Amino acid sequence: MPDDRFPWDEPDSTRFTIVVDGAVAGLIQFWEETESRYRHAAIDVFLDPALHGQGLGTEALRKLSRHLIEEHGHHRLTIDPAVDNAAAVRCYEKAGFRRVGVMRHYERDVDGAGWHDALLMELVVDMGA
Repeated sequence: MPDDRFPWDEPDSTRFTIVVDGAVAGLIQFWEETESRYRHAAIDVFLDPALHGQGLGTEALRKLSRHLIEEHGHHRLTIDPAVDNAAAVRCYEKAGFRRVGVMRHYERDVDGAGWHDALLMELVVDMGA
């Protein structure tokens, strides 16, 4: 269980720490929809900004995606960066995710003053019927 000061607003998510050279570099988490008609997993990731641009986020996302497909049997994964987060979108595209569309006023801004749009992205694997 994380420290009490750690934001734990998604208790149904499974979280992994991203460690680089023995230090905490970020976090990657997933949540699963288990209803068979809608089965999929959603992923969130954040990485220390000082480590951006080194391929670490892409590598973490690829590893978790592979795990969710091979070990959990998911055929569809989603991720939803802020529309204006170009670096995240590039990272997710490198890991195989494709743009689906914009979700308007999707997430409250960090300061709580307003809402921002998010880009729905997905990775779909044809696993047969």
